[in-house]
Amino acid sequence: MRLKMPFVCLFFVAAFLASFSAHAQSSNPQDTLNQYISDLQKNPNNNALRERIIRHVQTMKPAPAIPESAREHFVMATTIRGGAKDIKGYSVAIKEYEEALLVAPWWSEALKELAIVQKLANQHDAAIQSLNLYILTNPPDARNAQDEIYKIKAAKKLSALESSPAVIVEKKQNEFEDLLRKIDGRRYTHSLSGGYKAIIDVRGKVLLLNNIKPDGTEYPENLGLRYEIRGSEFSVPAPHQDLPGQPKKYTFIISTDGGSITQRTHLPNGEVYEAIHYWKR
Repeated sequence: MRLKMPFVCLFFVAAFLASFSAHAQSSNPQDTLNQYISDLQKNPNNNALRERIIRHVQTMKPAPAIPESAREHFVMATTIRGGAKDIKGYSVAIKEYEEALLVAPWWSEALKELAIVQKLANQHDAAIQSLNLYILTNPPDARNAQDEIYKIKAAKKLSALESSPAVIVEKKQNEFEDLLRKIDGRRYTHSLSGGYKAIIDVRGKVLLLNNIKPDGTEYPENLGLRYEIRGSEFSVPAPHQDLPGQPKKYTFIISTDGGSITQRTHLPNGEVYEAIHYWKR
């Protein structure tokens, strides 16, 4: 036997559905946006929510205005970026752009500018993510933005190659060889007591050590020491190191600009005597 639903029950069901429908129809797009933004500010790394916000804003007529606080961060970011000279400065600009996009996540121009400065800071993955969000806003230059993503991917690959161990070793070797060519033929001097001077002459890949007497004459060359240059900083055993009181080793450090050579003498008691020899044009 089929039971009939009482009339009063049907009335309440109908009333509930009508109430639900009215609530759904009265849902304010701005209220929805405000809730999305509130959720994003609690979880700024929620990229899926950023995409949802951009799509939601595209359904709003008219489009929401950019809040003044977002514009403040945007102008600050652009100003900082213009004066930045290194990654540290770019990082400050990035932070300001990100603050602007926490207030107005759908702001197309801010997304584009953020991607530009992220690229300058070598934040390749972040720049690609920003550009993908930018493209989602349907900008007129979406084609160029997509091509820029490909360029950043290529830059990322080149960066990975340049940071490989083999490339780093080769780069350091090339820098060392350039330094050797730069200092070849130079004489470096260090003043000693009594009018004497210690000298270091550079001949190709060899350091020649000797002294100059107060009268300006040098000791015979065969009395000096010769050491092969093995790097911009290297150590060699000292002659007669096994004799009591004699130095154990010497360390030579060639400055990056080639203007000086530091000689460190390591004594048996653990002390280190440092003498800086300077080149004069």
